[in-house]
Amino acid sequence: MIRVLHVDDDRALLELAQNFLEQSGDLIVDTAISGKVAHRMLGWQHYDAIVSDYAMPGCNGIELLRHVRRTDERTPFLFFSDQRDEELVVDALMSGADFFLPKGVQVRSHFLQLAHALRESVMRRRAEREHERISSVLRITEAAVRSSLCPITVCDMEGRIVHANPASLAIWGYMDENEVIGRNAADFFASPDFPPDAIPLLLQQKTWSGQATARRKDGSRFEARVFVSTMTDNGGNPLGFVASFTDLTRQRDARGRLESYIRDIRFVSEKAHELTDLPLEGDVFGFIADTIAALAPPGAVIVLSSVHADRTVRTDAVRGPSASLAAIEQLIGRPVPGMTFHVETAGLSSVLPRSFIEIEGGITTITFGKLPPELCHELENLPFIGKIIGTGLSWEGTVHGVTVIILPPGAIPDTIDLLDLFICHCSAVLQRRQAERMLKGALSIPPE
Repeated sequence: MIRVLHVDDDRALLELAQNFLEQSGDLIVDTAISGKVAHRMLGWQHYDAIVSDYAMPGCNGIELLRHVRRTDERTPFLFFSDQRDEELVVDALMSGADFFLPKGVQVRSHFLQLAHALRESVMRRRAEREHERISSVLRITEAAVRSSLCPITVCDMEGRIVHANPASLAIWGYMDENEVIGRNAADFFASPDFPPDAIPLLLQQKTWSGQATARRKDGSRFEARVFVSTMTDNGGNPLGFVASFTDLTRQRDARGRLESYIRDIRFVSEKAHELTDLPLEGDVFGFIADTIAALAPPGAVIVLSSVHADRTVRTDAVRGPSASLAAIEQLIGRPVPGMTFHVETAGLSSVLPRSFIEIEGGITTITFGKLPPELCHELENLPFIGKIIGTGLSWEGTVHGVTVIILPPGAIPDTIDLLDLFICHCSAVLQRRQAERMLKGALSIPPE
């Protein structure tokens, strides 16, 4: 249905036009005897089109048009007037009118022209709105597909790729969509084989899902879960296919990393409980070094030192490959455990980091500048020494120890958060053990 507002100061014409236009059954006509009345009606009723005379008292047609266009640029506005002045017609059309139709003595023919112009202008505006709606939906759909983290590929009826989103290109190892556009989707799979009759069969099934071995640009392969659906138009006619992929190899790797992380968390929790129950005479620094060695990358060297009076550091435990430890001790000329360094700074609590970070200055820093520079340089040139990370074993301002991990070249620890968590627990345990020793010592002093 098309709802029309007809504005004219001629009541007889309004009634005649209303009767004629509504005969077809697809037009509903409301009438207004003046521009001011039309203003009020437009305030509470939406119209698909507006028909107005040009010359009316109070508010003429061009003023009504400009009033409408200030807030509405789309509703069709038609002049139905006996004005013949060319300048008036041009002014109306330039102000946003859709048609300027003449009144005349041939009433029936002019009403037929008006009815045709109404339907044409309304249908055109509705088509424009539908086109804009569809275009907006398509833009949103394209943006959603492009930004989706799920690999999505669209193929035509022959199985040729017409669109591949960035996630799809990434999973295959391509950078440019033009490298895959136009190629058959079967080219990207090593197995199973997709015979020529696969597409007609898919058209019958509408959807297909299964596992396949996919082939990347560099020739490498990965296992993928594939979901394929037939695209159809509103009439159900097939247009092509859309396929989404899941990299099962990456999923398995991610699941493996998650399971490994969970095992590490469980391991840290168990070791934290064991450390808490360790007797006072137990080798606490050796226990901490063993736990850190289990969490550090293979080939790392672990050095645990105790801090005394916040000024003296003694190496209590060293862990790592025997060949690496032997090479270090050969250069130093003595075993690393038992080495003592007197710190010149006023205290270590202000300079030691509270979580593992890379230590600037390398060997020179972790030996507090007590080894000759030439020796530090030789140690850093050993083939198994890369970055050095470390942290303090501190609790409530008191430093109980220093932890250093000498990483092999290229190694990147992926358990820093677990190491920090364990070190935090160790710091609390060392604080408690120190308090227990002090209490035990006080109780062992005989009264005077």
